[in-house]
Amino acid sequence: MVHESLVGKRGLPYLFLLPAAILLLGLLISPIITGVVMSFQITDLGGTTLWSGVANYKLLIQETRFLGNVRNSIVYVLGNIILSTPLAYAAALLITSKFTQAQFFRGFYLLPWIIAPVVSTVLFRSMLDPRLGPIAKLIEWLAGREVIILADPFWALAFVVFHSFWRSFPFVMLFLAAGIATIPGEIYEAATVDGAGRWKRFIHLTLPMTSNQLGISLLIITIWTLHDAETIYAFTGGGPGYSTETLAVRLFKSSFINFDLNMGATIGVILIVLSLIFMSFYLRLTIGRGAER
Repeated sequence: MVHESLVGKRGLPYLFLLPAAILLLGLLISPIITGVVMSFQITDLGGTTLWSGVANYKLLIQETRFLGNVRNSIVYVLGNIILSTPLAYAAALLITSKFTQAQFFRGFYLLPWIIAPVVSTVLFRSMLDPRLGPIAKLIEWLAGREVIILADPFWALAFVVFHSFWRSFPFVMLFLAAGIATIPGEIYEAATVDGAGRWKRFIHLTLPMTSNQLGISLLIITIWTLHDAETIYAFTGGGPGYSTETLAVRLFKSSFINFDLNMGATIGVILIVLSLIFMSFYLRLTIGRGAER
């Protein structure tokens, strides 16, 4: 047993966490190292693995398809964030208010989050079915002709983004509601006495005082969205063509359909780099606002 004087009172709790931290880091770091090594290799038809250097990366960068994958991934992430944030704030303000039916809305807003992703994807696909789907029938009535939504690149990507937003905003809402609940009511009362309306109270009080919760929730949603392959693959399979194929879907196809694990590892490394870029941006934004306050 390690005596407390060796580590001090402050360091003792961290010492107890050390075995779990080592195990967790080992489980996380070892696959990353393996993936990075595989991204610099190629496997020929005979099953022989050869060192290829950056050949896989050069091949990807020269592809029009890969550039489309990057564009779709960015549109997928940004579209989700832009749509999720305003609605999440509106819902968070509603469920933290003194409105008598707020309890009902707390449960109602969580429905998109608790439904399994593939199940919600199937529900959305059924609504877009050109024969029986209500959304497809509404668009057909407005356009005056039959419209196959998922066969159009623009509308297919738009509905993929909409589905992701529909599933994501309850998670952001919970974080924001937790932040709003910690703001003392006296601050709002003082602002009201000073003549600040709802919009000014939101801009000058609610928004800056929940910036940490917003940054953390958007970081998590961004990483999840960036790595999301199952819902897009179940929704459109990346089609029509490659119009909704993100980097995560491309990774899935390369690794588990084409069995090109080296190319899949290469795309995985690029996804990790993009995730780190987003993470550094959110951390800078959150830390900077925290320093200002």
